[in-house]
Amino acid sequence: MGELDELAQFLEPQQRIDLKTVALQHVLGLTGTKEGLAAISEVPAITVNILHLINDSSPVISKDATLSLINISSDPSVAKTLLQSNQLTDLVKRLYDKIDDEDSTVADAACMVLSNLTRDVVSCSRVWEQMEESSIEIERIVFILCQEGYNKHGANLRYLAPVLSNLSQLSSVRNKILDTELCILQRLLPFTEYQGSQIKKGGAVGVLRNCCFEHEKHEWLLSEEVDLLPRLLLPLAGPTPEHLTDDEIDKLPMELQYLDEDKKVEEDPDIRKMLLEAVTQLCAKKIGRELLREKNAYVILRELHKTEKDREVLLAAENLIDILIKTEEEINLENYKDVEVPAELLGKFKEMDELYLKD
Repeated sequence: MGELDELAQFLEPQQRIDLKTVALQHVLGLTGTKEGLAAISEVPAITVNILHLINDSSPVISKDATLSLINISSDPSVAKTLLQSNQLTDLVKRLYDKIDDEDSTVADAACMVLSNLTRDVVSCSRVWEQMEESSIEIERIVFILCQEGYNKHGANLRYLAPVLSNLSQLSSVRNKILDTELCILQRLLPFTEYQGSQIKKGGAVGVLRNCCFEHEKHEWLLSEEVDLLPRLLLPLAGPTPEHLTDDEIDKLPMELQYLDEDKKVEEDPDIRKMLLEAVTQLCAKKIGRELLREKNAYVILRELHKTEKDREVLLAAENLIDILIKTEEEINLENYKDVEVPAELLGKFKEMDELYLKD
């Protein structure tokens, strides 16, 4: 019997607390290196037993077991192995149960494990399959995310937002979120200005950005029923500049008119970039481009461009501005997605972007 096989035995739920404690500390040490993670993935019994230990009656054992799972799942290749294991078919269900349980003391850690497991699109698909098999609803996840103080032990569940963002890589999940009868997406809109957690805000913005890839939903997203555009533009706006005319201001959505001196632009460049990418997706169709011009979105983008320092955000802003300053006669397309760009040109465009970012 190898050393790790013996370690797996010490992690069995019926073992003495002192043995499980020492074994978990050894596992935590192993997960600090790629070699250690690879070795653990070769002995599925270790992860199986750790998964059982997140329900241990000892809070210390439960916590260390969940921390071990965070580290184990942080490696994409190991995450895939976990989700493909026949011995871990209830992995997602066990983690979700800890999040859904208001009395759970390891809910935050369970969110982090699920966030790790959903980063890679292949693993994400497997997680979604397990969720569907266990009747875990997106609507319920969004409900929990939106409840401040849901967990009775102070867990803020902020990593549930990146889980949702990762899941929204999948078209099937986006279709659930965009169900016009369920009002799921609308519940995420206030998070674009959320101050309680950058992680939660970033995850929610990631969901909104990903949902904008569903072009057949653009008309609904831009309608008064959702009114997505002001939610995306507001974090990109600072105080209303004195040089703007009343006419320019009046054309803006109501939420962006006459902003106070203390209004701040979103501080996280990654979030600013996602917001710009979302708006750019909304420009794919003519109806979106015309609405953005009508709502004077260019003014917000122009002012952002004047002060923006991050090169990736600047590039995203300039790509969007380039679309808006063209007339529809110049564009002469109903939908940008109908254009097939030759592979050699895609390579050139990518090279130009890389040169811009290095400049």
